[in-house]
Amino acid sequence: MKPLEVLARLDRLQQARTFKIVASAVLVALALSVLIIYAVSIQSRAQESRLIIDPGTGLGATAPAAPTADGEPAEEDPALIAARKTLGVLNQITGRSSDWTAMAVGVGVALAVSLTVVWIGLGLTYLGLGLITGLVVLPLMTVFRSYYIYRNANGDPSLYLRDIGAFIGAVVVLTASFVGLMQALKLALSGPWSVAAIARNVVNEAVRMRVSLVFIIMLIFGLAALPGLLDAGTPLRYRVQAFLQYGTGGTFWVIAIMTLFLSVGSVAFEQRDRVIWQTMTKPVSPWQYVLGKWVGVAGVAAVLLAVSSSGVFLFTEYLRLQPAQGEIRAYLSGTDAPVTEDRFILESQVLTARRVVRPSIDIIDATGLETLVTERFASALQADGTLKDTAAVRQRLRYEILQELRQQHLTIESGRDERYIFTGLTDAASRASSLTLRYKVDSGGNDPRTFYKLTFYIPGTMPTVEEVPLGQAMKLDISPSVIDENGQLTMVIANGDAGTDEVNPASITFPPDGLELYYGVGSYRANFLRVVFILWLKLGFLAMLGIVAATFLAFPVASLVAFGVFLMAESAAFLSESLQYYDAAEQDGTVIYWRVVVRLVALPVSYIFRFYSNLKPTRELIEGKLVGWSTLGGAVFTLGLLTAILYLAGSLIFRKRELATYSGQ
Repeated sequence: MKPLEVLARLDRLQQARTFKIVASAVLVALALSVLIIYAVSIQSRAQESRLIIDPGTGLGATAPAAPTADGEPAEEDPALIAARKTLGVLNQITGRSSDWTAMAVGVGVALAVSLTVVWIGLGLTYLGLGLITGLVVLPLMTVFRSYYIYRNANGDPSLYLRDIGAFIGAVVVLTASFVGLMQALKLALSGPWSVAAIARNVVNEAVRMRVSLVFIIMLIFGLAALPGLLDAGTPLRYRVQAFLQYGTGGTFWVIAIMTLFLSVGSVAFEQRDRVIWQTMTKPVSPWQYVLGKWVGVAGVAAVLLAVSSSGVFLFTEYLRLQPAQGEIRAYLSGTDAPVTEDRFILESQVLTARRVVRPSIDIIDATGLETLVTERFASALQADGTLKDTAAVRQRLRYEILQELRQQHLTIESGRDERYIFTGLTDAASRASSLTLRYKVDSGGNDPRTFYKLTFYIPGTMPTVEEVPLGQAMKLDISPSVIDENGQLTMVIANGDAGTDEVNPASITFPPDGLELYYGVGSYRANFLRVVFILWLKLGFLAMLGIVAATFLAFPVASLVAFGVFLMAESAAFLSESLQYYDAAEQDGTVIYWRVVVRLVALPVSYIFRFYSNLKPTRELIEGKLVGWSTLGGAVFTLGLLTAILYLAGSLIFRKRELATYSGQ
């Protein structure tokens, strides 16, 4: 039998329904077997990673304290309570060594992709591809793993064959996943509706158009090479943060640029080449055409985002299971401490979802505030006799006064101290979540050569003296036991070293976001899913932006407009912050008129796009901050509304275009 005939028979076999059912059953059974074997194996490893002191005995005993002579229950030793809560935090971290959620997600993703491949009729094709890849990659990563092909400037091997094998394997897996999901997307858009047909054509264009194909290849190769660029000698927490930053933020920018090119080119090229005549004469309504284009572009963006996000998530979980600094292996400390500093920071400040609490500033009551507003208005009226007493003017004065009072509260004179109260920490106390104080000190011009000493007075602990650089964010870990029964944490910060009576040369100021308390409230994995969904919403907005721009502009101009709006939207938050320090007048009152023009242009841009720029899910993910459901709901409403407005505008523009008029040529 000829090879082509064998291939034809195998193709008919993988297209058969019986084969698909049997292959699906085998894949499900294999996935369950892997999960069971893994769950059993990690239990034995987890025993070695547990703390020697169990929270139910010894130090962690929960038995009530012995009663006093009058029969009343004695108060428990505060030191014992603090030790138990600290122990609970450490046990939460070491207990994650037996968490098999990551493996379940990985097996689930692999099973979903495999079932998709089987039911689109490519099961044997992918099986053969996997075998060939294994024959190439496995020898490179096992037999020849110690061989290298490149030395760095110091003469040390820096490019091993195992790195080449890992790169090839990652490229094949990402490419196969992308192709499989694209085929599934085409199958989902195979309905008889005009919107689905237009969207399916866009999916086909995505792999035919050279511009979009370049970015797809760039994304796959870049994501495959990223793990090999991490320095194994750096602390694990930094490697994880670096990978998350480039894996999520970098891939978003690549997909965003591809989305803009694809959306603009798909509409502009059809008008330029008059292909649109064949579509609009079916007939197809303008709203159906614009919607179909958006569904296709958003679908391609969703496939790319799903492939890249799955790869980022799974490799992050792989990094999590690598030994941190000071560990014999993952979660097993090689020092006297039950948990190493690197592991503690990774689990409590990076791979988590933390809520942010800022100190409450109840420094004036409503009556006192209104008195200050009245006095401030009287002073302003003397300077400007035309000023009218309106609600808007009083609201502006009220805002200015509150800002000044907050600034005063966040400023500590040299040798003085200030008390700060953090409220709403009942949830943190009940969860026994570790607390992290993030603070940033500003003084003068923030000379990088200058270090100040601060003293932190926290209830139940000894005063802590920290030597901090100016203008840089610092962190201080705090036990959850310091939270009182009202869910409050009161601390005093002194501007100087209280132990030696050494004072700093000048006053210090915490910026508005320079004094924050963090505590964990959720899972990193759920946070990651919400971040990915917000990124897709932003891509959907960009897709509609490119389509609408191309409805009335040629490809070069439409691309320029779309990219200009995209860059303005991404930089609006930075622009808004910069404008606070960019004054149009000098200190002597001299007006610089070209600065006035700059502000007149920049202010509307920062205001219009602030909704988009304030959505920074990648930054929140890297810093371990909670991206809550309220944030997700706001993103859905805002971006959904703006996408709908653009869609309506694009449909109305298309209604006015004579797209299918015969020109006689």
